[in-house]
Amino acid sequence: MSRKVIAATLALSLATLLLGLTVVIGAEPAGHPDVGKAGDCVACHEMVTPEVTREWFAGPHGLNNVKCFVCHGSTGTNFTTVPDTKRCVSCHADQVVSMSKPMMKGKTCFSCHPNHLLKPHGPGM
Repeated sequence: MSRKVIAATLALSLATLLLGLTVVIGAEPAGHPDVGKAGDCVACHEMVTPEVTREWFAGPHGLNNVKCFVCHGSTGTNFTTVPDTKRCVSCHADQVVSMSKPMMKGKTCFSCHPNHLLKPHGPGM
């Protein structure tokens, strides 16, 4: 087995163990485990949160191969589980501007769009 495969397997096993311990202990996670530059979100999340992975693949971000770090940040210091709309502006500037309308006060993208699936809405949808 190559070193890369062994390293990836160990990293995946460690991440799974840490997430499992968090659930068992009932504590809030300190943050996402740092997976470094070689981190493959899908490989781990297919096992740990398969429903999230399925939603992502079925949604526009998955279909267009928008990587997880684009919205969630790296697994280092700028990671967030719930992205702020500021992270959306580089791809969805018009939609982010529309969030400043009075009727949108207190809402986020996820008030209307399911997380990860992010299906668009509009007349007839």
